[in-house]
Amino acid sequence: MSSSAKASKSGKKAANKAAKKAGIVREKFKPELKLAVLTEAGYRCGNPTCRGILALDLHHLDQVSNGGGNVATNLIALCPTCHALHHRGTIPQSALYLYKAILVSLTRAFDLDAIDKLIFLRKSQSELLKISGDGVLSFARLIASDLASFQLEEENGPIVLYSVQLTPTGCQLIDGWIAGDRGAVQRALSLHTTVVVKASTT
Repeated sequence: MSSSAKASKSGKKAANKAAKKAGIVREKFKPELKLAVLTEAGYRCGNPTCRGILALDLHHLDQVSNGGGNVATNLIALCPTCHALHHRGTIPQSALYLYKAILVSLTRAFDLDAIDKLIFLRKSQSELLKISGDGVLSFARLIASDLASFQLEEENGPIVLYSVQLTPTGCQLIDGWIAGDRGAVQRALSLHTTVVVKASTT
């Protein structure tokens, strides 16, 4: 067993012990609850710097011993490594709240493919990425939301290639999400709202 899996298991044991000490019985997760939380995270770790897919734990944002319940709004999917890092204090509670808030917002506004594309654009060297018009259409939700933009790069007869990159708002949103910085995310979302309102009034 890896050290992160051991730490995750010991974190669960400590949480169970704290709940028991508080006189609270921890209930098993119902299958429909697991499905809702895992679907929200795209069957990936809720930490945007990880997004691991091999094994996932459900973590209570508000611990059961502190009155937190087994409800989707109080749970986030974490891989055993990130779960252990949180219990060790490396990933702060405030970051988990932000990761969850962004996951909820993004999954309501975009499909999981669009979320993955946001992260991909931030990690890739987009100036090296050349795609066809059909490829640009796959980024349509992000472009329409002013989180990404595109431009013509090459035109050679019938072959037309474009580049797609994050807008400053898209960069700020993803950077804030990854850093667990609630203020940066709020600034990005307010900037995004201002752009959308200006566009709709012109």
